[in-house]
Amino acid sequence: MMYLRGVRRPTLLVAVSVVLLDGVLLVILLTSFLGAGRPTPTRGSPPVARPQVATTTVLSSPSSNPDYQPRRVRPPQSAVERAVNQAMAKSSLPGRATLATESFPPPATSATLRSINAADSASATLYAMAFTQELLDIDFATSTRDDLLAWANYNNAPNTLTGLPASLSSKALCLSLTNGPSPVPSTTAWKLLAKSRTTWRASGLVVSVNPTWTGAMNSGWTSIDPLMVIYDVSGLLTVTTPGHPPVVKSIAFGLTLGGASLHPGYGAVALNYWTVN
Repeated sequence: MMYLRGVRRPTLLVAVSVVLLDGVLLVILLTSFLGAGRPTPTRGSPPVARPQVATTTVLSSPSSNPDYQPRRVRPPQSAVERAVNQAMAKSSLPGRATLATESFPPPATSATLRSINAADSASATLYAMAFTQELLDIDFATSTRDDLLAWANYNNAPNTLTGLPASLSSKALCLSLTNGPSPVPSTTAWKLLAKSRTTWRASGLVVSVNPTWTGAMNSGWTSIDPLMVIYDVSGLLTVTTPGHPPVVKSIAFGLTLGGASLHPGYGAVALNYWTVN
């Protein structure tokens, strides 16, 4: 049995994830101001540097590490800035109560799911590649779903786009990995994959800045998280099960990065638009 698509949870939670996951929300809102269409994965195009925006650095709310805090900036209050921020804050209201009931494994790494090294964490492109490789290189018999979600939680970056409190914004990544189309199998599917000794391996990864994000930066809108960026990621996923020929699938998704919650450098905010062909 091969599992590639996440099992949908109740409709309400799926709707909540669409409301709160910044990669989806930002694009939907910004398209109304910028006239851009729904993002489509771009294959083979080189990474694009983010435009530099003059800002004032301020401290964020404390993280679990007293020696580290992700940077935050205070954007200029332009008409575009106010309109987008107000729309995002308003659209997040219906899902807050439901998101508050969600719980995920506490942050942790392990021998099979290691922390991403400091050099890769300091570069957005390298971090996106390393995060994707670690997320998708799975031996289902030697790790658990909770192990993977704990690792993801360790690598999360808060969703800073919708004015959510830190206790909720830090859940965005795990929520995006457990609702709707996602690379993370359900608990039942994971057990079946472990029983069949199935492994996944990602290869041929291509990472490029999402053009709508670039357009948003050029329009004058600024994220309060200076490390935030949305990437399009594509590549191949090889599924191997003993006794069967390997199956190679093409994959594509959107990956939003930001300043990590628990360690210096980049973290992952959300994974969206997971597709397998």
